[in-house]
Amino acid sequence: MKLFLSGGSKRAFELDKEFIKHLDKTKPLLYIPIAMDESRHPYPECLNWMTNYFSSLKFDNFKMVTNLSKIKDLEKYSGVYVGGGNTPKLLHEMKQSGFWQLLKVAIDKDMPVAGGSAGAIIHAKTIIPSLSDDENNVGLTDFSAYNNLNGYDMWCHYGPSMDGEVKEYLQKYNLKKIIALPEYCGIYVKGNKMQILGEHSAWIFDKNGKREIKMGEKLK
Repeated sequence: MKLFLSGGSKRAFELDKEFIKHLDKTKPLLYIPIAMDESRHPYPECLNWMTNYFSSLKFDNFKMVTNLSKIKDLEKYSGVYVGGGNTPKLLHEMKQSGFWQLLKVAIDKDMPVAGGSAGAIIHAKTIIPSLSDDENNVGLTDFSAYNNLNGYDMWCHYGPSMDGEVKEYLQKYNLKKIIALPEYCGIYVKGNKMQILGEHSAWIFDKNGKREIKMGEKLK
């Protein structure tokens, strides 16, 4: 398993540099923007943003797909990048299309997979913390996600003013532990080992309170 998960719309540059190192440059990177509200952010604009940003990392080989049911094989891609937006919508479409299982198999085979915000939260135990901000317009009732983070739930776009809300969700939904990621912060997951990469620290919320996890520090 090789995951590169960012906590916000502002990218964690060190995390992305590590992600690019793991890609086979002879193959395109599959980009999935479907969590985004297309009426506000048309998908071609999302692709332009991605291309412009990753050009600074000497990478510009993207293949954008917006109909997940058309994806039958991931072998022709160097990796997968799932963008941010509405998490319930993303989870619903991934599971309904069959792409959920297809990506799971690729993850188990160590394909490099990156995600930002919603695209990162789907790798947590559940997507419940995302409901603090995302409307569940698809009527989702099963909030279980991949659970690739050793039992952690995830809170993205975190700031200290959200502490009360994070603790409320922890108690209300009987969540065991939440990793809160601010902008410019991400998690690199290799096998069962997790490390914080980015310009800002992450924070862990659990029954013992809140504690800081600094750049380069490993998670347990």
